[in-house]
Amino acid sequence: MTADAGASRAKNASVALIRNWPLTAVSGLLLPLLLGLGVWQIQRGGEKAAINAAIDRRLSSQPRSPQQLDERRRFTTVRMRGYYTRDYRLLDNRTRNGRVGYEVLQVFVGDGQRWLVNRGWLPAPPDRDTLPEVARPRDTREITGFLYPVAAAGETGTAATGRRIQRIDSRIAGRLDLAQPQWTVRLSADSDTALVTDWQLINSPPQRHYAYAAQWFAMAAALVILWLFAATRIPRLLRRNSDNNNDNRGTSS
Repeated sequence: MTADAGASRAKNASVALIRNWPLTAVSGLLLPLLLGLGVWQIQRGGEKAAINAAIDRRLSSQPRSPQQLDERRRFTTVRMRGYYTRDYRLLDNRTRNGRVGYEVLQVFVGDGQRWLVNRGWLPAPPDRDTLPEVARPRDTREITGFLYPVAAAGETGTAATGRRIQRIDSRIAGRLDLAQPQWTVRLSADSDTALVTDWQLINSPPQRHYAYAAQWFAMAAALVILWLFAATRIPRLLRRNSDNNNDNRGTSS
């Protein structure tokens, strides 16, 4: 047999295995896409894991006074000694465990500077027009937490008392005569003036991206199986070979 004849027979055999070319073409386009999405989600999970590691390093560092910081960065731990003022805002539409409530943003004077401290979450009263009562510690306190940036601009909600806001932004923070209006301090859970904290540090954990990647790879595997059974003659040939082998065993016996 010549080389050209062998190549022609191999080509004809491969063509004979495919019985649905449109489905084959669609599968050939979708498979790289599904695999690429799976790889991308794995990369995203790795990026989020690296971010988590960086956050953990900052949160585990020794807290210092904000005045001692050479550089202010998100999640940098701080400690201040001072007192809370009567000036606070209620950040609306914040949830914990499915319950709607508010986050309490209260001005704290520490080391001679005014800072906006997020003390955590309070549940909302059943009546929308009623605001929750916020207890104000009157004596000197030492608080610990971490820096969190203020948004550049945004919508400001109003209520009858003027305390309810939809988000904290530079416009609101600029009216409070703060030392650093571009930053808030989110209290750590072990601060005695903290409410319910349970801060969400990143929008999605690495495990979620890895789960998405597993889903994309599972879809790719399902596509290959569908293509084998719906677009090729391979299952039929395998059944035929299995039947022939069974017949040969029966004849020999």
